[in-house]
Amino acid sequence: MNLTPTMPVSSESCDIRRLIQDCYNAGATALYIQIGRSPFFRLHGKIVPQEGFPIVTPDCYSQIIQDLLPDSLLRLYREQQKLDTEITIPGFVQARLNCGPTTQGVQSLSLSSLVMDDATDALEQQGTVYGMVRDAYEKGASDLHLQVGELPRFRIRGQIYPQQQYGVLTPRQFRELREEILSEEQQAHFQKHWELDTAIYYPGLVRCRVNCAQSMTGGVMVLRLISLQVPTIDGLRLPPILKSLAEQRQGLILVTGSVNTGKSTTMAAMIRHVNDSLNRKIVTIEDPVEYIHTSNCSLITQREVGLHTHEFKDALRTSLRQDPDVILIGEMRDRETIDTAIRAALTGHLVLGTLHTKGSVNALKRLLNFYTPEEQETVRHQIVESMQAVISQALVPTIAGGRTAALEVMINTPAIQDYLQRGEIDAIYQLLEQGQDGAQTLNQALFDLVETDTISLDDALSASLLPQDLIYMNKNGTRKSSRSGLHSKDYRDKILT
Repeated sequence: MNLTPTMPVSSESCDIRRLIQDCYNAGATALYIQIGRSPFFRLHGKIVPQEGFPIVTPDCYSQIIQDLLPDSLLRLYREQQKLDTEITIPGFVQARLNCGPTTQGVQSLSLSSLVMDDATDALEQQGTVYGMVRDAYEKGASDLHLQVGELPRFRIRGQIYPQQQYGVLTPRQFRELREEILSEEQQAHFQKHWELDTAIYYPGLVRCRVNCAQSMTGGVMVLRLISLQVPTIDGLRLPPILKSLAEQRQGLILVTGSVNTGKSTTMAAMIRHVNDSLNRKIVTIEDPVEYIHTSNCSLITQREVGLHTHEFKDALRTSLRQDPDVILIGEMRDRETIDTAIRAALTGHLVLGTLHTKGSVNALKRLLNFYTPEEQETVRHQIVESMQAVISQALVPTIAGGRTAALEVMINTPAIQDYLQRGEIDAIYQLLEQGQDGAQTLNQALFDLVETDTISLDDALSASLLPQDLIYMNKNGTRKSSRSGLHSKDYRDKILT
């Protein structure tokens, strides 16, 4: 039996609830606490020291007594310096408490006959990370925001909502929340760098992408809730062309968009399609890993930056020696990663990656910005030759109360390739609007969502890069803009600003 506490308590927090919970989870019949020593559990009739917990200080012991006893019993204990009574922490535990000095005069206490109530509900009300994540999940939130000096907040359908029931977070509470989910190594890293990205997993509930940072008011923690079920292309109502793209044997597929527009979710759905239908080797490199894939038809290797590798570029270079068919890169963030991705796409691998850009055509400009003006012409040819498609997306609130993705899709057909080589942006958007080979503009995707009563026109206009064109399309019931072909320069200027 593992006797190491599942959630070590800092000497500053003196959290008796966590001690009791660990005691109960270990199957112990009693918990002993004495000043100057670490806690003890009675397991199978033996007293077993719990050295994973810190030594109990007088201040910590005093805090524990205050947490356990109501005011009336606390006054009695302070008068008599000993007590033998039944105690109840509502919604958490009932137990027999015996406290008083040892024969050496050291204050100590024991808790026995533990009867746990609905501990999970109690911990949620207390405001643990797990409890708040579960609460956020049940309310359909996508993110949990924690910040010293502020109420916890949930992002639900794109909007931030304060959660009054948890109260304003104090520095001590934030420290305890951080200690709840971070290992000692991660805490040391955060104390040194004041930045940390990681992920945590709650079996049967969700996986969370976690960012910890420091601000003027104190600590900040943001948790992105990620479903344990890997989404499908059909389930997300994404264009069917994404299935065909995911089945390609080689080339570069970029998924672009602003922050928090669902790029990782779209790529996860494409990887799932490959995994469910093709016999291939897939390597993912992410920071951190979000969706966890289980090998099905394909063999999947997932690596997390900071946990399994130091840098994207190192992991990508190594992945080429692992006989991959498909490589997913969580973010194209430096020149060396882009160089290796292009080379991999040109030498028989399908490479999926993300960029933070608006509009599909702008992806090429974003990649070229990593190179000097003298290098850009040569690199342009390599990118255009390797590219399979660019998918640019936005998340839009739905009438039903959720959010859905609107996708602009640029397929790198020979005609598109020719215009990209020559930098003729106007002609590219003419082709996108014609819908050849599954291509479409963002306005066309928004138009379709409005037509099917999935989103409102107002929300579609807010997401559009050219709302006046969308107004025309909606008014006239057409997927073509009023200036089909003529408005392209305006469109280009809008997305490039």
